[in-house]
This record gives sequence, C-alpha cells and structure tokens, in this order.
Amino acid sequence: MDSTIDPVEYAVVSKWQRAAALALLVSEDLTSEQNGRIATIVTELREVAVSAATLVGATRDQKLTAVAWAQILPGKTALLWPPRLAPNEIESVGDQLQTFLDHQLQTTGMRMAQAVLPDCQHLDARRLIRAGYLHAADLLYLISPLDRVAVTSDECDIEFVPYTVNDRDRLAALVERTYIETLDVPALDGVRSLNDVLCGYEQTGEFSPDRWFFLRNGGEDVGCLLLNDHPGQAQWELVYLGIVPEARGNGWGRQATRFAQRLAKAADRERLILAVDATNDPAVSAYTSVGFFELLRRSVFLKIFN
Repeated sequence: MDSTIDPVEYAVVSKWQRAAALALLVSEDLTSEQNGRIATIVTELREVAVSAATLVGATRDQKLTAVAWAQILPGKTALLWPPRLAPNEIESVGDQLQTFLDHQLQTTGMRMAQAVLPDCQHLDARRLIRAGYLHAADLLYLISPLDRVAVTSDECDIEFVPYTVNDRDRLAALVERTYIETLDVPALDGVRSLNDVLCGYEQTGEFSPDRWFFLRNGGEDVGCLLLNDHPGQAQWELVYLGIVPEARGNGWGRQATRFAQRLAKAADRERLILAVDATNDPAVSAYTSVGFFELLRRSVFLKIFN
C-alpha cells in the first residue's frame, strides 16, 4: 500500500530512519519519560518481528514528517501510539498515516486496535474518529492502598477454587457466561475468541495460575477472579472479576474483591489496582465500598477489523 499523495510517501519506517522516528513519536511526552518509552519500543521491535511492520511514517522530500506505531498485544490486539507530526506538517498527513497503519494491522492479522487517550476532545481522538474508530468507553482506573486492609477473612458464602492450566476450557466457558449483559465495555462483546481474551489476561502483568480463581457456591461455578502481579510497582492488578447473570445481586463481587485485597496484602504488595467502565455503576459502587478510589480516567477508542 506504499503510495504517494502530493509529495508525501507513506511506508514502513526503514531501519536507518528508526532513531528519528522514535524521537518524533515520543516528542510530546514528558522529557523525563521519553527515554523509557523509546526503550520500550526498541525492545518490542527487537523481540516481536511483526512490530517492525507497524512502525510507519510519512516522508516529504526524503524527510520524515510524521510517524505512528502500534504495539502488538496478545489476543490479536494492537495498542496505538497515534501519529505525531513534525512542526508545520498539515493535519491531513496524520489522517493518511493512520489509515496506512490500520491497513498494516489488518494485513498482519490483528482483530482490533485500541487507543487509550486522556479524553474525547483530544486531537488524537478527533483523528481516530475520522479514521472510523469508536469511542467505546471511559475507563476509571481505581486503586486500593492495602495498609488498612485486614488480614483476617470476612464472612464469605462463596468458595475460591484455584485455577490450573488444565481448566482452560472450563474457564473460557465461564468467562463467556459472565459477559452476558455485561456493563463493562460492551462494545468488546464477541469481538475476539475466548482464547484470545484469556491470552490477553495472561499477559497483563505477571501471570501465575495460583492467582486465578473460580468462584463457587452450592457446588456450581458462579464467577471468576483473575489477579496478576506487577512486582516492579509493588502492586497486584485485578485483571477481571465476573459473575454469571443468575448469580448477580448477592454481594459476591464485593466478597471476591475483599479476598483479592487480602491476598495482595499477604503477598507484601502495597496496593491493588483495576480498571472499570465508568458507566458500570454496580461495579464502581462495589469497589468504592471496599476502599478503592479513582486515580485517573481515560477514554478508550476501538476499531474492529473484519
């Protein structure tokens, strides 16, 4: 799809252009964060071969004037680093570059692309909407400091049964049931296979099967609790908590969250974090009732590829 529109060429960034491309890509980030972000991209380019095909640029008169990248995630998902333009470059170049990047993602087999932006009014948001992206949700990033969490167990009427790798089909079927009538980013429902979804959950932080649980009551699976570790930040993440429709309204989500807090504290972590759809009032209420508070809010944009 390399093409020339006016004097601008859109193409995959060549190796000799990479240093300039990465500098431009992080040019709007805080100076203190730029080196770390460049290191992240360089590592990805080295370790994930397909990532080189998703570092794309616009060249005018042999000079790189815009660059964009998509980080390849598990589950056939890409995380966008939206176009960054050199000073005085026209906005339409960013639009054309985003279109070119989306084409690259389709040809590399991605099922969807997502971008997490500060808000819906951001320039990147307007560009993504022009490129066919959907504003799928506003996410609340919640945090629970664990210093005041009691180690002793609350009264609980559900059983927490650890997951094993032999339980994957069972877990996939259960997660699918918990997605029924979900209030958490419903735009994602049915977009990816359950295997892709679980692969994505496994790659969020550090995965260990003994931190994933089936929630059981009366001998039946009624939900699941998936926790991963972020040792470098001294925190655990509640990656997913789901309850099947017929078991909702019993307070079991709150019980599972309290259980997660106790486990994270027992593992000598300082905090438990999670992300939840801002419109999911029952979940937000349950989390805030056990000590979570809002750290920040972000807007999520999605594009599904056929």
